[in-house]
Amino acid sequence: MEPNLEKKPVIRFQKNFIVEENLASVVWPQECENCGGPVEVKDSIALKENYKSFGTIKVDVTGIPYCKDCFSRVKRGKGVNKLQTILTYVIGIPIGIGIIIMAMADQDTTVILLGVCLVLGVLIGYGISWLIVKLPSRLFGKRILEPVAAYLRQDKKRDGKEGISVLIEIPNKPYAVKFAAVNGVILP
Repeated sequence: MEPNLEKKPVIRFQKNFIVEENLASVVWPQECENCGGPVEVKDSIALKENYKSFGTIKVDVTGIPYCKDCFSRVKRGKGVNKLQTILTYVIGIPIGIGIIIMAMADQDTTVILLGVCLVLGVLIGYGISWLIVKLPSRLFGKRILEPVAAYLRQDKKRDGKEGISVLIEIPNKPYAVKFAAVNGVILP
């Protein structure tokens, strides 16, 4: 018989969990990520990003456990996050263009300043969209939950080589501690 060759995931912690290798071997504690109840639904997050050095990377973060009640509230949370992103740009870009127009009244305006004005507009749009969308959703915190989030990022790994890692944000801190324990991650 062959020994079990499954590798353990390589995970480090820096504010969030960064999975450097073997994402498929990540273990989720078998309880609801939010309430600690029995697992009834497992969620997944599909990630896709194009990098100059690595090409197109497609990864799925699978097996995120929820109970049915919490999963429906997490789906609402995902919808709220999408709405906030859309509103950020719908509000922010016109504000940025307005700031650019005001800045162009001065003859000494540089192109870099115009880019800064657009970024400033998007930041203002983010603030307004947070007030319109996120603040009310926090007031109804029992009905809307912040989902586990995952992102791809290019960074240096422990061995010093450049690579692609998966960053996992777990909003429920007690569950994050359990996640760390089952995956052998030492928290600061």
